[in-house]
Amino acid sequence: MTGATQSKRDVWIEAGVVWAAAEGALADSAHQDLTQRAVAMAAGSGTVEWRLLLAYRRANLTADVLALSRHAELLSRLGLPEGARTAMLCRQRSTNFVFWERVLRARGHEVSVFTDGEAALSWLHRPNTGDAADANPEAPAATDVDTVKRLLQRFATERLGAPRSQVLADLTALVECLFAQADHLGIDLSQGSELQERRQRLPSSR
Repeated sequence: MTGATQSKRDVWIEAGVVWAAAEGALADSAHQDLTQRAVAMAAGSGTVEWRLLLAYRRANLTADVLALSRHAELLSRLGLPEGARTAMLCRQRSTNFVFWERVLRARGHEVSVFTDGEAALSWLHRPNTGDAADANPEAPAATDVDTVKRLLQRFATERLGAPRSQVLADLTALVECLFAQADHLGIDLSQGSELQERRQRLPSSR
């Protein structure tokens, strides 16, 4: 067998790396389906150390933090084995993609976001070191609280004038994500009496 082993046109194995590539508009469901098929191919390849490359530089993948948060949740649930490594290749390393990266790293996954294909492949082929951040030359400083706040403010601003039911659904999903991350860190926000007091002290926006 020569060249790549291909399953459909958008998922294939080449040089030990499972590629998942997309072009054009990429809806949330298509994004998740593509990742699931890539993971299934890695599982069936017999490779001990999984290497996944999500190549989306030619795709109009939504940069919305909520869609990327849902994708991070999916990737975390798929049960990647220890030592698996996933690279996200995109046109621009935005703060939303960095958020995706940080969420998965916090859960123990080796992931990194790249804008250069050669750099992504070089990182994927490096021996496991247990420190994904140091291995990625494109990685910036860790996302701080102020950056996340700015993301949330932009998220809310972009929904001005949207149907109330959609805004409510989006904000509910964000709150659920926040509670899930707190639970992962061993913190029960539902019992946070201090948070409730601080919320009551905030000026009303109405």
